[in-house]
Amino acid sequence: MAKRALQLRKTAASEIPKDNASADRLTVMSWQRVARCSLLMTVVSLSLSGCLLGPDYQRPDLALPARYNAPESALAGGAVQSPVNAQWWTLFGDATLNQLVQAARQDNADIQVALARIRMTESLAVQAGAALYPTLNLTASGTRATSGPSVSVSGVGVQANTSQVGLLTSYELDVWGRVRRNIESATAVATASQYEKDSVSLTVTALVSNLYLRLRSLDAQIAVLKDSVRTRTESVKVAEAKLQGGLVSPIDVNQGKAALAASQASLSEVTRQRAIAQNQLGVLTGKLDLTIAAGDVRQLPAPPLPPEGLPSTVVERRPDVNRAEQDLRAANARVGVATAGLFPTFSLVGLFGAQSVSFSSFLTDQSSVWSAGIGLLQPIFSGGLLQGRLEYAKAQQQEALGGYVKVVRNAFGEVSDALISVQQTLQTEQYLQQQVQASTKAQELAALRYAAGYVDFLNVLESQRVANEANLAFVINRSARLQAGVDLFKALGGGWVAKP
Repeated sequence: MAKRALQLRKTAASEIPKDNASADRLTVMSWQRVARCSLLMTVVSLSLSGCLLGPDYQRPDLALPARYNAPESALAGGAVQSPVNAQWWTLFGDATLNQLVQAARQDNADIQVALARIRMTESLAVQAGAALYPTLNLTASGTRATSGPSVSVSGVGVQANTSQVGLLTSYELDVWGRVRRNIESATAVATASQYEKDSVSLTVTALVSNLYLRLRSLDAQIAVLKDSVRTRTESVKVAEAKLQGGLVSPIDVNQGKAALAASQASLSEVTRQRAIAQNQLGVLTGKLDLTIAAGDVRQLPAPPLPPEGLPSTVVERRPDVNRAEQDLRAANARVGVATAGLFPTFSLVGLFGAQSVSFSSFLTDQSSVWSAGIGLLQPIFSGGLLQGRLEYAKAQQQEALGGYVKVVRNAFGEVSDALISVQQTLQTEQYLQQQVQASTKAQELAALRYAAGYVDFLNVLESQRVANEANLAFVINRSARLQAGVDLFKALGGGWVAKP
């Protein structure tokens, strides 16, 4: 061993440059050493980074029915069984609704917040991915120091200058997969934020659509109540004319005025609700001075219905379901991160640069320095800290699993509820249509017979009340039917794919 060390010293001494050519050769040899060290670090890293601790993610198997039990009657009435446009709100054929939805998807504050969260989580994923690569830092310093005669061996004061510059690199070997699991978790969180934004966008779109349909329902109710005010005003005029002729008592006139006042009060209340709905749409769309012209919900077409035997797997399209799954994936990866924390950490460090006590020889071949090394850090005792982190990660995984199961089950239930609502409101509309036709005819006949003196005024008031309530019920149910369609689109994640 001593002979080998002596031989190495002789070899090193023989490499001391005697001229410029020798200096160039030494510089080349220094870079070759750095290259060999870098190659060694890479080979060691690749050979030691094959292990991946922690459980690999597998989607939970949930026991859901294969298909939704949508009664055949829900598909009656000429329903179109075609794939739904991703922009499902356009199926209502209303330009104003299209403009409102577009404005909300661009300017809604909740969507802007969700977009900001996407950028935040994506930047965190970039930070996590940076650990896969070695860090490279430039370090430089210059020092001028002096020591007095009292601290010098020779009794003479010493003054020295030191200059150094170098590239410092370090790298953690991902032996147990801690870095890769951390990247997996951060990537899942970033993906979850994308789905969260889609979920917020879908929710805002459905909210705008339902609120707009409510506003159109209120428009239709205003039209019905205005017609009721008109007919009751005419009835009061007839009663007053008959009172002047001595054909009826003042009771008829007073009853007519009371019914007229009730319709006018209802009209005032519905007008108030319509103004509030318009203001709420302005907040959702970012147009606080929004003004919407009057319309009628009865003029809007009903959207197409999904095909019979809709598979339950359509809920996998929902952004909230996908977000919950990504949350579960992230929690699963964090178990691997915590598990790897129980094992030793291996690190590679390297330095290449120059150091000199004389600026004239700085950055020459004689001032070059380099080093390479490997380090190990093995936790021995942490007072239960690392084990506690692992147990916490496992508990988070179970929490995320429960959240995923809950979201999937709620999604299935929302689709079922929406299908039932679509079916029942369709049937109710058919019955209410018959009621509107019959009550309108009865109201017309009662008015004619009262004017002719065949019936008393109570028959007129009753027929007006029944016709008014029937028309209002039809309008409200029509709105509920269209809103049930919106709820179905939302529950299905925005649409569906027809069976081949």
